[in-house]
Amino acid sequence: MVGDRQQLRRDRRRMMTHVRQIAMYVSHVVLQVSLTDIGVAFGRDRSTVSYSCHVVEDRRDDADFDAFVSAIERVITAVFPPAGDAAHA
Repeated sequence: MVGDRQQLRRDRRRMMTHVRQIAMYVSHVVLQVSLTDIGVAFGRDRSTVSYSCHVVEDRRDDADFDAFVSAIERVITAVFPPAGDAAHA
């Protein structure tokens, strides 16, 4: 029983790490926020943010993961249009 709880904790921690990495990646790639600013926002170092971006980029070779991240990017772009977007000028 104790082993099951430890495994659940480990799985939960891993899932939260993946979610945070995706959030950092989208913040940098889509929103063009600097690595330093993202690090401050997430309570991490800029090198950790850089690593997270590389991890997500490498995982995009998987079609399902790429589709998932692409969907998140579309939502973020819809909510936060790029600066200078003619539709909002």
